[in-house]
Amino acid sequence: MHTADRAGELGVARSVTAFSMLLWLMALSIVVWFAAQDVGLRGQYLLGAAALLGLLLLRVVRTDGLLRVFLILLVAYVSVRYFTWRTLYTLPPVDAPGFVPGLLLYLAEVQGFVIYLLGVFVNIRPVDRRSVPLPDDPEACPTVDVLVPSFNEPLEILRVTLTAARQIDYPADRLQVYLLDDGGTDQKCNDPDPAKAEAARARRAELQALCNELGCRDLSRKRNISAKAGNINAALPHSDGELLLILDADHVPTRDILQRTVGAFVTDPDLFMVQTPHFMATPDPVERNLATFGRMPSEGEMFYGDVQRGLDFWNSSFFCGSAAVMRRRHLESVGGISGSSITEDAETSLELHARGLKSIYLSRPMVAGQAPETFAHFITQRRRWAQGMTQILLLKNPLFKRGLSLAQRLSYLNSCLFWLFPFSRLIFVAAPMFFLFFGLEIFHATLQEFFAFAVLHVFCSLMLANFLFGRERWPFVSDLYEILQSVFLVGSLLRIVVRPRKAQFRVTPKGRTIERDFVSPLGKPFFVIMALMVVGVVLGVYRYYAFPLEREHLTIVMAWHLTNSCLLLGALGVLFERAWSRDYERLYRDKPVNVVTDAAAARGTLVDTTIDGGRIQLSDGALVDDMIADGHGELHFASYDHGEVRSVPLLIEGHQRDSRAGSVDLDVRYVCNDQPTFAGVVDLVYGDSEAWVQFQRSRRRSRRTLLGSLLFIVARGLSRSLGMLGGRRAVVAPSGPREPAATRSRIGHAGGYADASAIAHNG
Repeated sequence: MHTADRAGELGVARSVTAFSMLLWLMALSIVVWFAAQDVGLRGQYLLGAAALLGLLLLRVVRTDGLLRVFLILLVAYVSVRYFTWRTLYTLPPVDAPGFVPGLLLYLAEVQGFVIYLLGVFVNIRPVDRRSVPLPDDPEACPTVDVLVPSFNEPLEILRVTLTAARQIDYPADRLQVYLLDDGGTDQKCNDPDPAKAEAARARRAELQALCNELGCRDLSRKRNISAKAGNINAALPHSDGELLLILDADHVPTRDILQRTVGAFVTDPDLFMVQTPHFMATPDPVERNLATFGRMPSEGEMFYGDVQRGLDFWNSSFFCGSAAVMRRRHLESVGGISGSSITEDAETSLELHARGLKSIYLSRPMVAGQAPETFAHFITQRRRWAQGMTQILLLKNPLFKRGLSLAQRLSYLNSCLFWLFPFSRLIFVAAPMFFLFFGLEIFHATLQEFFAFAVLHVFCSLMLANFLFGRERWPFVSDLYEILQSVFLVGSLLRIVVRPRKAQFRVTPKGRTIERDFVSPLGKPFFVIMALMVVGVVLGVYRYYAFPLEREHLTIVMAWHLTNSCLLLGALGVLFERAWSRDYERLYRDKPVNVVTDAAAARGTLVDTTIDGGRIQLSDGALVDDMIADGHGELHFASYDHGEVRSVPLLIEGHQRDSRAGSVDLDVRYVCNDQPTFAGVVDLVYGDSEAWVQFQRSRRRSRRTLLGSLLFIVARGLSRSLGMLGGRRAVVAPSGPREPAATRSRIGHAGGYADASAIAHNG
């Protein structure tokens, strides 16, 4: 297509988008005008009741399209009415003692309200895309370079990821895998510290041997500059693929990832990226310590399951650093991966969208990653995200970025402003205590007005969120995660505001085990806050009996304070870190297999598995005794999507009979004495994306009510906290820079082939 033709099409697309935005702005203006009208308390109750009724009906009758849009606008209308009332009638007088905390609370609500409206806009019409098939002629398929940046990940993690990358289903002569090692650069190999230099040289030699064994290419640059962005940019001149599949070191790809993503590039030359979800196959600290993994949708499922699809509608889905295919030509047109911020991925997309190029989001999990193991590592990761998005807001404010459509400006603005939540979240936690401790009235309203405006607004907003995202995010779970992060992110964000170019990229540690239970060294602020919450409850009870005239106002404050206390109880449960065991590493499966020994052969189902071994359910228990007596055999299974039968040697380590079902579960260990056998295990464990799809569906089967979700968080937090304290199994971790216990690689040894050595690392 000629440049002039593409420019013409781009102009038409922008005109259509501009017209669509004009219609939305007109609709919003009408909503705001009507919301400003005074209809009295009775009219306000009727409006809120209508919104609640609509939400309840749509929960029963699932629907999309115009009715969905109407419902969103109706709830937005109720919220705009609340905020109009909040602005005009509820602020304390300027000369009142409660004016300053009242103003802080109001500003926190302004921030939350802006993010809420932007979120409603972003998620108005999420896109469900289907894969574009590859050309029938393999020679017509674009060449693809798989880039795997690495810094300090253990060899065992890299072996799994690179092995899976080498098995991606794509024409072999058009696919090349590169390991971009930043841990063995020339700079590190020549470090003035002899021990560090020797460790870097040993790592370089070890990874070069691994790449030679697997048929990958190893690239190590001269100097560690610009972190991950600089690592990828340094590799671009040494590779030549038309497309780039970028994977984090712990993101193991499925075999179909290129089959489902590359076809879109063939049909659209202006497409710069296809982003896919980051699926975490292991629990984050919240899920592990509260024992919710597999029972509750993970934190990332709302963003990757809904928000990115909403951004895709506005051509604003952005690069997330991994699990994305990018077009080299367009990436090089903006100088490679951007490095002004430490969230180089979103910044790069911002620059490419500003060039008028396109991105799409394919909502199918096709990588399996590892979540941070400890709460400290979790905070390290989120601090980087928060600081990076704030850098983009300050240095490249999307609201004024030339080349972006209005919808893209608002979409990026929403993503940046979201990460300012620590300020408002801490104010929301502290606000009730101004009244309970000091008697300061910071919210001027009667109980009737509060119910008519504030309560209806809160309930409608929560129910709308539950309607839109309930299967991907239970109510109050976001609040729990935000409280856990806010204490540590506020200071980091303030430093970025003062010195926006001084943020430092820190790699999130991955691939560790925790050998014992311990109390997180980051827990002290939460114990102090929880103590204040308890004192606040006591003072609230005292004020209720001592000051009868305050009871109406106290009812509002105590309801708010108790909700915060419930969330803090959940947070306390997270701070009691669980030892990391292999049970959490098991990945659930429902895959037909055959077990073959010298004595017998039987069909079964692989129920769950790790890279080391699995559990196989056999329906025919009569053959099991012979198999167990033999002890050795092979596991036969059909490889992804081709019917090719692969086999893995196994060792039967145990069994359990279910007399009622007439079945037997075999515990087996895979015996991998060579790389081809290990590749078969990787294919079995990670090869099929349908396994991740089914696992996510199993976590999204049910929704939680508002009260049910809050009680679930409280019960989990109390159970974990009391269990740890009662059992006296937890030790307080040292507050110094090292981990509370020696750690080792969590991937395991796969039958002795990839033996993991104990390692220590800085926290």
